[in-house]
Amino acid sequence: MYRKHKNVKDIKYILKHLRPEDLHEVKMQRGKNYLKEIPKEIMESNHHFVLGIEKKTNIPAVMGGCVDAGDGVGIVWLLSTPKVLKHQICLLKNLKKDIQEFDEKYWLTFNMLYKENEIAKHWLKKYGYRFPK
Repeated sequence: MYRKHKNVKDIKYILKHLRPEDLHEVKMQRGKNYLKEIPKEIMESNHHFVLGIEKKTNIPAVMGGCVDAGDGVGIVWLLSTPKVLKHQICLLKNLKKDIQEFDEKYWLTFNMLYKENEIAKHWLKKYGYRFPK
């Protein structure tokens, strides 16, 4: 995978092809207008944003970032298509630098996710996030 600058076309592609767990999260957190609202917010925002594209096909596979919630708190987020599952190692290697930046900038980072989103939990645990029962 490689990184690409944010653009509406790739953002909408990912939103239209989300993994079921991510789709559930988006609909629960953002409601039915997420396809219109999320691209607009991302394009107008200066928050940290990453877009991952599959090298062989040039198809968007993952996007994420960190929203500054104020008072030294950052909200990390990640949305992906099923294609990202073939690139998990690459994803984790690439996100390491981003997570280190978040750790330096914020005293607290957190993520809200669907309790059955086991893949996202697995990825976040690699960076020290905890999911107490």
